[in-house]
Amino acid sequence: MNCISKCLAAFVLAGLALAGCSSEEPSIVCGREWNMAMQVVADTAMPFKMADPMAIQFRYGKGFDFTVLKVAFYEGSLGARGQEIWTHEAKVSDKMNSYTLQGKSKRGGMMTTRELTKQKAAGTVVVEFSADGRVLATREISIVIE
Repeated sequence: MNCISKCLAAFVLAGLALAGCSSEEPSIVCGREWNMAMQVVADTAMPFKMADPMAIQFRYGKGFDFTVLKVAFYEGSLGARGQEIWTHEAKVSDKMNSYTLQGKSKRGGMMTTRELTKQKAAGTVVVEFSADGRVLATREISIVIE
């Protein structure tokens, strides 16, 4: 193999390696802080108190390759998922690579953990994002009394 072939092969391999690093796995970030300028939720430590502000962001790592994103909340844990608490479907596009659940609290400011998860008691809740019948990411959220 001559020098040009070796350099070309090395360039292609480096490009493939970098392409692999740039796409992240789908993930769910739960936090008390929303950075408006960067459009991201800061992942904060758990557990969440019922009265804590909360935002949940699903990060796909690339443009969405589906048009409807479903989010569902379940009682229980990842190992023992219980009854569905609530579900929501959102229209998305390939220009988006993340979706954030947040809203205004009845008292103003960000929705509280209790309001966002619709959880009435302390415990764990599972949030699940899916599209086209396949689960994209799940996360267990621990909620405690104030």
